[in-house]
Order: sequence, then C-alpha cells, then structure tokens
Amino acid sequence: MRLYTTLLYLMLAAMASLQAQELDFIKTDINHIDMNGDDWSCLTDELLNPATDLPDGKFNILHIGDSHIQADYMTTVTRRLLQQQFGNGGRGCIAALKLAGTNQPDNYSFTADASPVERCRLMRRRGNISPGLTGIGVSFGGTPPRKLTVTLHGDDSLFSHVALLHSPSQPCDTAWFDGSQCGGHKISDYATAYNLPSETQSATFYVNSTGTLYGAYLTNDQPGIIYNAIGNNGACFADYLKIDNFAQQTEMLSPRLIILSFGTNEAFGRNSDSEIYASIDKLVSQLKEANPQAKFLLTTPMECQRRIRRSRYAINRRIASVRNVIIEYGREKRIPVWDLYEIAGGDGSSRLWLSNGLLSSRDHVHCQVIGYELQGSLLADALINQLMPQPQ
Repeated sequence: MRLYTTLLYLMLAAMASLQAQELDFIKTDINHIDMNGDDWSCLTDELLNPATDLPDGKFNILHIGDSHIQADYMTTVTRRLLQQQFGNGGRGCIAALKLAGTNQPDNYSFTADASPVERCRLMRRRGNISPGLTGIGVSFGGTPPRKLTVTLHGDDSLFSHVALLHSPSQPCDTAWFDGSQCGGHKISDYATAYNLPSETQSATFYVNSTGTLYGAYLTNDQPGIIYNAIGNNGACFADYLKIDNFAQQTEMLSPRLIILSFGTNEAFGRNSDSEIYASIDKLVSQLKEANPQAKFLLTTPMECQRRIRRSRYAINRRIASVRNVIIEYGREKRIPVWDLYEIAGGDGSSRLWLSNGLLSSRDHVHCQVIGYELQGSLLADALINQLMPQPQ
C-alpha cells in the first residue's frame, strides 16, 4: 500500500473516530488495475519524458461519469495526488454547473452578470438549447458583451490560458481581461482560447457572444497532469451518446487516458445487461474514433442500497450484475478495468461503509465526502502503480 492511502487512512481515523483496523474490509491488497492484455508503457514513457513526448508537456486525463464524478470530491483527491507525482499542468475542464441550476464543486466558481434565460442539463433538457461537452448548457440572450468570471479556489490553482467551451454556431470571438482586449483564437468548433498576460486565480471576461456556454478549460505554463472530470447527476453510459458530437468535442482536450465511471444509475434502471453492454461499446467506440491515441480505463461501481420502504433499505443486487457486465466488456475488448466494487469490500460492503460513516445515511447510494476522498486515494494509488511500476 502506498504512502498516499496510508496517510488518508490516518486522516479517516481522526475525522470519523475510527480505528485503523475497522477499515480492513477495504481490500488494498487487490487495489490494482486489471490490464486485460493492454499495454500502458507508452503512457509511462510520456510521463517520464513530457518535454519531448507531449504537446506543451501536458498529460491530459479525461474522467467521465455520473453524480459521483460531478461532485468532484473523489476526483479532487486523485487529481491532487497525480499532480504531486507528475506535475500540475492546470485545472482543466470546469462546467458552469451552478449557472445551469445544479450542484457544482466547491473548488471553483463560474459566474455571470445575469441569470441565463435558458439552461439545460444532460438529464433535464429544456428550451431550445442543448448540452455540450460538460453535459450542461446556458444561454443568456440579450445584447453582448456578457461578463463572465472564472475563479479557482485553493493552493496551487493558477491558470494563464482559458478556453471557453461553447456552441459551434456562436464562437466567442473577442474578450476583455482586466480592461485590455484579449483576442481569442479558435481551437475547435466548440472552443475559443485566450492567453492571459499573467497567471491568476480569477479572470473576468466581457465576451462578445450570444451562443450557448458549456464551461471552460483552464491551464498554466507548467508541464504535468491535467485531470479533467466531467460528471452529470443521474447519467448512464448511454446518456452521453445523446450529446451532439460529444466524442468530437473531447478532441480539443487531447486526452491520453480516458476513464469511464458508470454503473450506479444503470443498476436502478430497466435496461438489460445486453443493452448496457451495447451502450458501453458505442460510447467507447466513438471516443476511440475521436481520440485514437488515447488509452481507456473502465471502473466498476461499488455496492449501494435501494429504499424498499420509507426508512428501510436493502442491497441493490443489480449493482453486482452491472459490475459483471463492465468487467466482461473490458476482458472481451482488452480494456483495463479498476474494480472498485471488489476493492471497496465486495458483497455486503455497503453495510460496512454505512456503519463507518463513509456512505451517505440519507440515500445509501452516494458517499460522504470522506468516502469519496478514500475512493480518490485508492484510484490514485492504482494509477500511479500502473503508470510508474516499482522495480522488483
């Protein structure tokens, strides 16, 4: 077990008044990625030689998922630990989630000088606009320019380059930053980039656009990891297929590793195993076509529970079935899998996560923040072990 997880366990014990041995249901001895015949040595080479093997020295990871990813508690820890190991290339993709009327991570702010006149979310579409790369979309109407402010919170959260993500019909041609015009340049049909005169934690733009805004992509001048987390409450594999040109929109991130974390919502739905398998295959195939240089990682959902009466819950047995579909797909398509279901404790683990204050007592599906932080540490350990294997 790496130092990262050990330290997090100590933190868990202090915060939740747990004894270390009470977490022995977490199977750290099997916390590894099942490679299923794939080879990530090219990724290792790039991380060892970023200046020569990567554009601008940036190693982009794109993590796509559901509400477990939207909250960003898990992925914040994974991001931080990977960037400590390999360098911090910037915050990456952020979504205008609060403007779209849903929960937003607390490590950034995305504000505007007016409320949107239209907004939509992946699982709640309304009006005449459609969601983009981030799964949300907001439109302000009126007469531009529109004032937008992007702020990162926390240490080591500087950026000097911003790409606004938007609908293709209405690019953001020009912007003003700190009273000076900042000319944008198109980097894709869905993104306009701006180079700022200095590094900052907050930038306010006056943007000349009447299109739909999806979010922003923030980077700095340093080499290292950019960990992009895109999550949408209630989403399944199949739902991202409903975003127009979703895979095409991911191209501008140049991801080297794409992580797909789904399964919880599938286990509460009515789709058959074969239908879930087909949706995994279609999403992976589209993303592979758009990003032929990328490697892939599938993760399984951990066990959770469903309400059977007003205050009574039972294990959602369908989770185990969906987990098996994901594992089967990975084996057949030679795509690596990180099996959180088994690592988190396997069958019956949801009761242990509940009793140890790691799983939400409100819905028995989502984790407490400390539970997501544990998951993020475990994922970071598994990724670092695979990307930088230790000498025997």
